[in-house]
Amino acid sequence: MSLRPTTAAPIQDMPPPGGYKKLDFGRYLPDRGPKGWQIWLGATTVILYGYYQVGKTNQARVQQTMQERKVRYALFPYMQAEADREYMQRELVNLRKEAEIMKHVVDERGNKWVPGSSQYFGGQWTPRRIGHFMPKW
Repeated sequence: MSLRPTTAAPIQDMPPPGGYKKLDFGRYLPDRGPKGWQIWLGATTVILYGYYQVGKTNQARVQQTMQERKVRYALFPYMQAEADREYMQRELVNLRKEAEIMKHVVDERGNKWVPGSSQYFGGQWTPRRIGHFMPKW
C-alpha cells in the first residue's frame, strides 16, 4: 500500500549545530600487514630463489646424463659383442632348422638348397630381422 503524496515539506535529519566530533582514524586503525613494496620484494625474492633452484637442478641433471652417456659409450663395445654372440647362436639354430626343413629342396639349376642362402641375395650381407624367426607365444 502506498501513501498519497503530501504538500508538506519533507522532514530531514540534520547534523547537530557545529557538526559531528572529528575521529582520529590513525589511532583506532593500526597498521595491518606489510606494505606493498615489502610484499613485492618478498614475492620477487621467492621467485628468484625458485629459478635459482631450477637452474641448479637442471645443471645436475645434465651432468648426470653426461656421466651415464660416457658409461654407455665405454660399455658399448662389450654390449655389442654380447649381442653379436647371441645373434650368432640364434642364427646357428635357425640355419639348423632351415637345413632340416629344406633338405629335399632343389633349386631351378638342380643344385641342392644351401642353408642361409636366398634367391633374393643382392651381394651385400645384412643380418636377419631379429623377430622373424622368434617363436610366437
